[in-house]
Amino acid sequence: MNQWEVFVMDMSELAEGKDLALSIRTLNPGHHKYTYKHVRCQVSSNLDQHPDRLQVRMGRGQLSAAKFSIKVIEEIQRMPAKYA
Repeated sequence: MNQWEVFVMDMSELAEGKDLALSIRTLNPGHHKYTYKHVRCQVSSNLDQHPDRLQVRMGRGQLSAAKFSIKVIEEIQRMPAKYA
């Protein structure tokens, strides 16, 4: 199980049952902790629905009490392939 974190301005940005494009960062211990990824994913307030966990922070960094499960569908390449 991976642990992720997302920053949002409003909880409505985490619509359940839809494919979302989010910038999330890993909270897994190790060399790559806090590394950001841009992903297409699905989230759910049901913690048993998806394999990974998502912690939510509001715009100024306040930790939200809401917890979500997350399924990363694919990583989105934001840099053109010729520069990667």
